Amino acid sequence: MMEKFIHWTVIVHVICGFAALVTGIVAFLLRKNTPKHKKAGIVYFYLMTVIFVTAIFLSIVKSMLFFFFIAVFTYYSCLVAYRALKLKNLHKGQKPAWIDWAIQVIAGLTFLGLILLGIYVLIFKGSGGIIAIVFGCIGMIGIFQNVKLYLNGPKETLYWLKLHVGNMMGSYIGAITAFLVNQTDKIPINPIFLWLGPTVILVPILTMELRKIKTEKLR
Repeated sequence: MMEKFIHWTVIVHVICGFAALVTGIVAFLLRKNTPKHKKAGIVYFYLMTVIFVTAIFLSIVKSMLFFFFIAVFTYYSCLVAYRALKLKNLHKGQKPAWIDWAIQVIAGLTFLGLILLGIYVLIFKGSGGIIAIVFGCIGMIGIFQNVKLYLNGPKETLYWLKLHVGNMMGSYIGAITAFLVNQTDKIPINPIFLWLGPTVILVPILTMELRKIKTEKLR
């Protein structure tokens, strides 16, 4: 019974993963058409939610601690991007909800665990730990920036849009990375390039998109 459940969970995970990759591109292409972009974005968010739940389940039943951390890493960006749309008035005295703090605390502990796992692997098992350390550090930088925003408030008017765009694209980079890594046996490339390649290639595109957002400094 459990084996069948795991089998169908994998199928759901794969189908939703492929759908999220397609929907993510659609949402990006429709970014200037607000109504259609919003619909595509909502579908993408719920697909990523299913992917997260199934990934957590599979990582536990198959004892894949590293994939557990990566699932949290990817979904964290998606959640922050979603919540950014609910936090448009921080510069007017709005306070983050408890769920916003809970997301940061849980993700922060997870990223710390990812870094510690990387250090352990690096010391006792070889260079494979570098990947975990890189992702853990990237996650902790995001935690620091978000907590700083919540505590001190924004310094520009469209902070929420940058937070939304940056984290949604970040979650998409995570989704692409997961897809490529799962194809390791079919792609004759050093796995480290599959793990870090999407980040190296797509982060410059993300940076350009963020620069296009015309915002004003708050006094």
